[in-house]
Parts: sequence; C-alpha cells; structure tokens
Amino acid sequence: LIHHHTHIMITMAARILTLSAILHHILVVTSALSIPPSSISSTSNIGIISTGNFNSPPPPSTATTTTLTSTSSSSRRNVISSATKAAAATVGFGAIFTTSSPPTAHAAAASSTTSSSGLAAKLSARDPTKLKNSVFNVPPSAQVYPPFLRGEWDVTMNYRGFLFPSTSIPKEKLVANVAIPGFQKLSIAAVGDVGKERTNYRMSIDPLSGLEDRKVSLGSSINGHLGYDAVREVIYDGGNNPNRISIDFIPQRTRNANRIELFCNARESELISASESASGQTVFVCSEYVRQVTFGLSQEFGVARQVSGNYAHFWTWKGNESEASTVTGNLLTAAYLDAQDPMFFNEPSKPVVVYSHDLIAKRRS
Repeated sequence: LIHHHTHIMITMAARILTLSAILHHILVVTSALSIPPSSISSTSNIGIISTGNFNSPPPPSTATTTTLTSTSSSSRRNVISSATKAAAATVGFGAIFTTSSPPTAHAAAASSTTSSSGLAAKLSARDPTKLKNSVFNVPPSAQVYPPFLRGEWDVTMNYRGFLFPSTSIPKEKLVANVAIPGFQKLSIAAVGDVGKERTNYRMSIDPLSGLEDRKVSLGSSINGHLGYDAVREVIYDGGNNPNRISIDFIPQRTRNANRIELFCNARESELISASESASGQTVFVCSEYVRQVTFGLSQEFGVARQVSGNYAHFWTWKGNESEASTVTGNLLTAAYLDAQDPMFFNEPSKPVVVYSHDLIAKRRS
C-alpha cells in the first residue's frame, strides 16, 4: 500500500513539473509584445493633435500617461509592468481638437447636425472614458473621405504613448493580460507593432468615390510595422461587404498570426470646415469599431490558436487648402476587454488602454 501511494505521489509530481514547463513555454512564446522597452516620462500628456488653443485647461484625470522610447534590453511585457508602477503622477487626457463654435457635422455619405453625443463632442471632451465600445446592431456603410484626403499618400506614423484610463481594474492586472489588443504584435491589425517609434506606409483613397483601398493601406501598414513583407493577400470587397476584411500571411513569416479576420461593427465621421475650426483648417474626424479574430500556431498539434480582441480607431485629420500636398493627423486606438475575459464585468464598455500615434501624410507625386 505504501509503495502504491508513493507511486501515485511521484506520478503527480511529474505531471506538475510537466505542466509548469508547458506554462513557462507558453509565456516565452507569447512574450512578443508590441510595447517596446522604454524609459518613462510620467508627467507628459499622451500625444494627441490639437486644432487650436483651449480657453481652459484639460479636466483632471486619474488615468496614467507615459511616453516611451525604445531601447534594446529587457522584455516588453516587463517594461509595461515597470512603467505602470513608475508612473505615479496624474495628468489630463490632453487636447484632441476644439472648435470656436458648435460646427456642422457631415456624416460619411450624408449630413447631420452635431450633438453632445457625436464623435466631435466625444473627442473634444478630452476624456478617454467617453470612448466607449459601440453597441452595434445595423451594419455600417463604408467610410467616405472628404476631397482634401482623396488621392495617393505616403504616411508616416509616429508613436506617442499609451494611457490606462480604467479606475476599476489595477494597472498591474491589465499589463499581465496579454490578450488585451496592442500587447502583442498584430493584435491590432492596422497598427501591427503599437510601440514602434516610426512606421511608413501607403494610404490610397479613390478621388471620385472617396472610398479607401483597404488592400493597399492595410497591407502596407502591416508590412511597415513588422519591418518585412509578411502579408500574402488582403481580401476585401468594399462594394459587397465593407465590414469584413481577411488577411492571409505568408507561411512561417510571423509567429503571431497565420490569418486575421476583421469585422467592423460601427463607424462615425464628422467634417468641420476651416471657417468653423479654431485652427482655421479643415478638420475631419472618423472612427471605426473593430472585432479582430487572429488565428495562429498553438501548443497543440493540428489545432489553430484563436484570439479575439475588440478595439476602436479614432482618426483626426487636418487639411489646409494652401498646402494640399501635406495633411497632419492623429490616431487614437482604444482597446476594450473581450466578453470572455474574466475582468470583463469590471470594465464592460470603457477602454482599458488607449494608444496614440501622430500622422503626417504627403501626397505621392
């Protein structure tokens, strides 16, 4: 009997050691995070474009903002954790844009009037908690861009920083959750490496229809963020279904994704004329709420890894009729918890992380 119990204990111990080894291997495999090693500046605002001067300072916020610069040492996940602990100062959300008077808002394909709940109002509030996830129902139409953004562009995207706006979930718990969009490469398709300091890509918008060629823009952006050609094909039929995009990757080119499926749940847009903008420039704001499903390699032979994430992009573009060859902008990306996440009911609709990138687009000759 003693020999039998001893045998059982040895077997259980062996299984525990095996499980520990597997968990360690999983952590190593999933440590390819998108936030780079960094030095921390806890007093700077998140980088956001402003179209004019504010008459009053931004409202107080308990969110933490950090600006990162790349180094080549420690792991990215450890840096996020240390950044969270180091950033003790409280700062405002920053200035997104302002107008001197309530502007007239124009939707993507039709016009409407600005309301206190519109996209322009949400962004001008400078409050990240207002960037709530969309409760989708009716499939949105394709985004139509205004004339000053149409054409072929070379875009430079510069990383500015990230912010944790949640007051319900400790930041230490958030940075430990690698399923949050942006914490791993390609978990946000259009910003494949969130923490990369500078990325160049092409943006193509049809001069007549105002519709974006997502195959060109998305494919070049992913390759630009990764630093090499990894996209085999972007499958998109905007005329038939503008709310679904499939991205196939060249086999063995990236370990984080073999295929990505994107589902757009909602879009908003508003156009503010130069006469109504405090900066004297035409301002176009638009948003897109996305559910991303990423398929990749798993630890189990013959079974694909499937990871779902929810996020929203918020673009602000500024144009100047006297300088039509260059437009500037900003991209905010708000990441939300998935409904399957154990922490979901602590923050079911507000973003848990917001990333900021500055944009400079030069018209291709």
